Amino acid sequence: MRKFTDKKVVAITGASRGLGKALARKLAGSDNVLVLCSKNFKELNSVCSDLKKRGTECYASKIDVSKKADIVKFIRQTLKRFLKIDVLINNAGAIHKAKPLEKITDEEYHRCLKTNLDSVFYALKEVIPPMIKKGSGTIVTISSTAGKRGNPDFAAYSASKFAVTGLMQSAARYLGNYGIRCITVFPSGMNTAMRRYILGTQDANKQQAPESVAKIIRNAVEDPNKFPNGSEIEIRDGKITSTSVI
Repeated sequence: MRKFTDKKVVAITGASRGLGKALARKLAGSDNVLVLCSKNFKELNSVCSDLKKRGTECYASKIDVSKKADIVKFIRQTLKRFLKIDVLINNAGAIHKAKPLEKITDEEYHRCLKTNLDSVFYALKEVIPPMIKKGSGTIVTISSTAGKRGNPDFAAYSASKFAVTGLMQSAARYLGNYGIRCITVFPSGMNTAMRRYILGTQDANKQQAPESVAKIIRNAVEDPNKFPNGSEIEIRDGKITSTSVI
């Protein structure tokens, strides 16, 4: 069993592709241990193997964050191995195809809520006590610009992202006195497989690169003075378009 490490332990959900993969690459390095999870273990393992070749200590787990038991297992196993989590990035997400609200199925609605909201709630419940005990930690959750302005074609997705924003605001107000930072990120469209799935390749190619978003998030993780607890960061075209602190 692995004991305490002086390296920062960084846990990232949904790290097999898109923004999660870009985040893993941006946060790679000899000073960090990366603990990654995804439903797609084949792609995730490829990401982790590549990072190991570059000298980063990396661990991959097949986890479906929409299942409470899975996300709880992921956090607990990480804590058992390293006795801490320094940075948690709630990145895994789900979306439905563009359609009117009344056409959204129960399955699509619940998948968005379970993946985008419930997974963050249960991850927070597991990671908060050890972070409080340690007196430090950073929690980053990926919302969306659709979590600030309701999108008429993605009602369930927008609802889940609005909800996770409220959850993170509540967490930030609670945890600020314990030395823990909560940061919520609101990217506009990104050139990812998810974007291609819902709106096609032509649209996706016009969107910002996930690597540019990941770079900003890495900077936020590493700079507590510029990005204090309660920071909300909106990113468009690879640049910060607005920041606020609740």
